[in-house]
Amino acid sequence: MRDSILLVDQKHSTANLMKTYLRADGYAVDHTPDPKEAVVFATHTDYSLVITDLVMRGMTGIDLYREIKYTSEREIIFMFLLRPSSQELRLMGSLDRKDVIKKEPLSINEVITKVRAAITNNQ
Repeated sequence: MRDSILLVDQKHSTANLMKTYLRADGYAVDHTPDPKEAVVFATHTDYSLVITDLVMRGMTGIDLYREIKYTSEREIIFMFLLRPSSQELRLMGSLDRKDVIKKEPLSINEVITKVRAAITNNQ
C-alpha cells in the first residue's frame, strides 16, 4: 500500500466506487459519511489526503478542512467533491482547481489523476 486517504462522503454509492478504484490503484482508503467522525479518524491516522464532500449534514467540507488543519500536526492535502451546477461552485470559484473533483458526473479517471498528482507533488 502507498499513501492513506480519508474519504468523507455521505453518498455511499459514490464512496464505494471511489474506494474500489483508489484501493485498486494501491491506496489505503478509510471512509466515513460523518464529518465529525472524520476529525477523530484524522487525529489517529496519518492520512496523506482527505477527499470530502463540500455539503454534508453536521459540518461543511470547509469546516472539516479547518478542523483537521487546526488539530493535525502534519500537512494533509484536501480535495473537495462538488456538483458543478450548485452553490458549491460559487464557494470554490472554479472547477479547474487542482483541489476540486466534479461529483456529477463522477469521473474515476479524474479522481485517480488528481489524487496521484496531489500526493506526488506533496512528497
